[in-house]
Amino acid sequence: MKTKPALYILLIALSLMTLTSCYQDLEVVSIDDFSKVSIGLQGLTSELDVMIYNPNFFPIQLKEAKISLQVREVDAGDITLVRQVKLEARDTSLVTFNVKTRDGAIIKILKDDIFKFLKGEDVPFSASGKVIGKSWVLTVEVPIEHSQFINLRN
Repeated sequence: MKTKPALYILLIALSLMTLTSCYQDLEVVSIDDFSKVSIGLQGLTSELDVMIYNPNFFPIQLKEAKISLQVREVDAGDITLVRQVKLEARDTSLVTFNVKTRDGAIIKILKDDIFKFLKGEDVPFSASGKVIGKSWVLTVEVPIEHSQFINLRN
């Protein structure tokens, strides 16, 4: 009778090892430019759409994003998931993120580059970080990198 629990533990361990060895990294297919850009006294808000392909035979639930918004050396804001997204097995899914600058970030950016702002030059925004998801006991991370120039005068 003592062999049955050991056999179950062995089967579970083998199943987990098989699952993790069959895992393939998620692929970022495309990243659209920042859309629905709104600039005001409260800062900048926008959306960022990313197409992600799940090559695995099992679905993965994207739960959170750890993506920062940078303007040159200024840590300008955060990018978060609009909602949790289930990436179906062997399918491409659209994942939408909210982009929001921190309080005072736009003022600091304008202060540092007032002459460029007055000339109407575009400002380089970049997003860098990762999206974190889960499938059963497996935690996955998808790196996200995007850069774009935005005109703050429009």
